[in-house]
Amino acid sequence: MANPVKGEATLKLKDGRQFVIVMDMEALVEAETAYGKPLAQLMADVSGGFVGASRALLYGSLRANHPDVSLRDASGLFMADPDAVSQALNDAVESGFPDASAEGNVPKPPRGKNSGRSGAKQG
Repeated sequence: MANPVKGEATLKLKDGRQFVIVMDMEALVEAETAYGKPLAQLMADVSGGFVGASRALLYGSLRANHPDVSLRDASGLFMADPDAVSQALNDAVESGFPDASAEGNVPKPPRGKNSGRSGAKQG
């Protein structure tokens, strides 16, 4: 059972399969790595309807509880029930990042006082 306090949501497909997805920092890193673009671009592309971005976000959110899932598996789940996937991703973003806007924008991680725009320490 999904625990919304931990950023979890249940993905229940119309064929009866169920998955617990998690939207946390690890999921975002997995999604970013799979998509090959920074988080801000990934989320903008998800909002813009890019299927590859949505697939990467689904993939990242599945990995914590379903570590054997592949990108191809994520594509199959997305195609099996896109409405259920979209709803579960929205639920996970809302529970994992309650301060995020209704459009699904995940807040940027805070930067340290001594870091610049790139996150690198300034001299």
